[in-house]
Amino acid sequence: MTNAPKKSYPDLPSGSRIQDVANSVDPRVTALLERYYEHFASPELPVPVDSIAVDLLGLTVDEDDALDVSGMLVPDEHQIWLNGREARQSPGRRRFTLAHELGHWVCQYTEGRVEPRYCRAEEIGVGVGRKLEREANMFAAHLLMPEPLVRREAAAVKLNLHALARRFEVSVPAMKVRLQQLSLLPAYMQ
Repeated sequence: MTNAPKKSYPDLPSGSRIQDVANSVDPRVTALLERYYEHFASPELPVPVDSIAVDLLGLTVDEDDALDVSGMLVPDEHQIWLNGREARQSPGRRRFTLAHELGHWVCQYTEGRVEPRYCRAEEIGVGVGRKLEREANMFAAHLLMPEPLVRREAAAVKLNLHALARRFEVSVPAMKVRLQQLSLLPAYMQ
């Protein structure tokens, strides 16, 4: 894994959570996208998260309406399960959940953690579970909304939040958070 140089965002207060997020671009996302585009296609929007999971990483992705969590990674079986009800209600959420589970795969499983990951709300806010969930969320945001593409498209649509969310096939709240992380969200939209 290569270490990408950190960018400076002087407009953000030093030590702020947004500054920390903006400076923490995960080089594993860049490597994964580069690998995908090298083998399959040129850069495209929306980022083809299903194809990355199945065609590039060799994982199986299935949905189950009875699943009581948003997503679940079963590393031993190279399997990701998604909540089918949630997937139908919000395709953007489905894509984010899949990218989140890929975050667990790339950031944790390939680095030696082999236990299944059940993404429950109660795990997000406490202890080690919180750290792992936040890491997977950051991975998902960087994968689905890569900074250069967000900046390019934001300029093209004049920061139209709904147009950007549609273009990247993510939820409006996810796009709003990403724009804030990249210091692109005007104060009147916050």
